[in-house]
Amino acid sequence: MKGFYQKISKILEDIIKKEYETELEPPLWEVPSRQDFGDLSTMVSLKLASKFKKDPLEVAAHLKGILEKQIGEGVEKIEILKPGFVNIFFAKDALAKSLNELIENKDKFFRHNIKKKIILEFLSANPTGPLSIAHGRQAVVGDCLGNILKFCGASVEKEYYVNDAGKQLDLFIQSVDERIKELKGQSFQIPEGGYQGEYVKDIARAVIDANPKDIKRFALDYVLGWIRKDLENLDINFDNWTSQQKIIDDKKIEKVIEEFKEKDLIYDKEDALWFSSTKFGDDKDRVIKKNDGELTYFASDIAYHEDKIIRGAEELINLWGPDHHGYIERVKSAISALGYNKDILKVIIIQLVSLKTKEKMSKRKGTAVLLSDLIKEVGKDTTRFYYLTRKNSSQLDFDIDLAKACSFENPLYYIQYSSARIERIFEKAVGKKVNVKYSGHLKSEEELSLLRALLQFSYTLEKAYYSLEPVFIIEYLKSIAALFHKFYETNRVIGEEENIEGARLNLLDATRIVLHCGLNLLGIVPAKKM
Repeated sequence: MKGFYQKISKILEDIIKKEYETELEPPLWEVPSRQDFGDLSTMVSLKLASKFKKDPLEVAAHLKGILEKQIGEGVEKIEILKPGFVNIFFAKDALAKSLNELIENKDKFFRHNIKKKIILEFLSANPTGPLSIAHGRQAVVGDCLGNILKFCGASVEKEYYVNDAGKQLDLFIQSVDERIKELKGQSFQIPEGGYQGEYVKDIARAVIDANPKDIKRFALDYVLGWIRKDLENLDINFDNWTSQQKIIDDKKIEKVIEEFKEKDLIYDKEDALWFSSTKFGDDKDRVIKKNDGELTYFASDIAYHEDKIIRGAEELINLWGPDHHGYIERVKSAISALGYNKDILKVIIIQLVSLKTKEKMSKRKGTAVLLSDLIKEVGKDTTRFYYLTRKNSSQLDFDIDLAKACSFENPLYYIQYSSARIERIFEKAVGKKVNVKYSGHLKSEEELSLLRALLQFSYTLEKAYYSLEPVFIIEYLKSIAALFHKFYETNRVIGEEENIEGARLNLLDATRIVLHCGLNLLGIVPAKKM
């Protein structure tokens, strides 16, 4: 019930601003776990009571009175439950009306209008080797978040930050040089901390065959070619590939240093340049330029984040690995020092991935299973789905055997089977068209439960948007599949009396729209046959 849901959310938001002169972070409503608690429930009364030292039941009664006056038709009743919940029950005619709007507008019915320019930076793996399964999770989560943010109205630029400068890249190129010597039969020695994987030999062979003028550029492009191919196989595209070296060459780091000097935020110590980051909440000051004149990665990151802000970003969302927890406040301190609101930056930590399977996975190019191997093993859609099945902050066990299973134990199979079953019903409904005049004839418990759940997709989208957690889409689709299968097993569609048949075809068309929309947001192609 997008239009109605957004209307109720806007009314409540305005009440909070006008009556209490404050704001609360959305979503303001949630879907109750039980239907006897209504279609929507809010804890706003408890939050306001805590903030203003009031009785939550009195606040709830106040909110209820205003909501009843402003919402109008479409609500059967509004009730209050201890300790201060306000629950809304939709009228059945409002459900039928929303069903018709959904059928008419399709996925546009659920689109939000949250206008904001966001630069979403994710993956950004060092171009020193192939992508691992851990990289794959970050790539898929980032791409899916981009889809969700765009669907909700934001202008999103998906960005890959290429670390094509610094010590790690130098070690990588030295490792390639040594492998070239090895292949030519010359004495060689991989540098300490260098790259040992067999893939380095592959690059060395390619260098020998191509004999490029610039080995560094050739090797870098070779690895980026691998990365781009893996991303292509996952149907992931970046809007921008931003070069760290270009930021250095364009003197953007020097500009930041000069700006900090003008603000008296730079000082010399032990022949190095230090940034007074403790003045902005960091736990210690940070080196910007080492005593040998080399700029630190942090220096590049400061300039890079300012560059994104200068490009017009109203929000910066970064996906980082679990070893970057301590880096968050460091970057935020720099953003504050540059004169911007540090809260413009949101960092999502993506936890690690482990594989679970009875079969041994290939490790052809090193000690880790590569993303390319996983995609070959289970396919694009399955890879994407299972990377999204846990919250970002939880470690993920990727169960390959379950992912490949053709059974209802496999949640992707369960969801896709719903999609295929619906397609099969419409194939049988030859000559019958969806007609909104029938929607009011939905009456059974299974019909209304499924309809209510379909209309709750608006809430799920808002929840996924603000939490930056794609897993909520996964859990929602699983619940829709369960309700659909329950409906399917107890309700006949084709061959029923005209009004009932028409109403149920409408319901299934809406279910198909929602399943397709949700799967498309995950980057998964809905199944038409299984």
